[in-house]
Amino acid sequence: MSNAQYLASLVNSSGNINIPVSNAGINFNNSSAIGASTLTDYETGNWSIADTSGAGLTFSSNPFAFYTKVGNLVFASFDITYPSTSNSALAQVSMPFVGTNYANGFIGYTTYLTSAVYLESSSGTSNMQFLAGGSFNNLTNVNLSGKRIIATLIYKATF
Repeated sequence: MSNAQYLASLVNSSGNINIPVSNAGINFNNSSAIGASTLTDYETGNWSIADTSGAGLTFSSNPFAFYTKVGNLVFASFDITYPSTSNSALAQVSMPFVGTNYANGFIGYTTYLTSAVYLESSSGTSNMQFLAGGSFNNLTNVNLSGKRIIATLIYKATF
């Protein structure tokens, strides 16, 4: 089979290119070995963002959470509204994948008006904590009671 015939056999009836070999990818460096310059994964999807504070909270106002993963780099966004609660546990939400390094998030919009809000995750976890700007104190569920948060995360995932 010629190279052209082989390449044509990788294109399915929908016009998608499928790589039928496991642990294979698109290599960007003229090498046949899988390495740092090989794209082996691309994925988009939604995740069910969840309260990970232990309080069992359910987010409202049509929450959404979606992500794009290219290799091990994750871009994720979510829009949630905290329920009314008097729970004083640290406010935490789930991320779509476990992070390898400390991950940070950017709040695009929030109804929490006391100060800026930031997101932070510890290495090796899939939970994000909310921090108040300036002092970087951890926020609790009661601090975010009834508040809406729209945020974006960018981090390196582990597999």
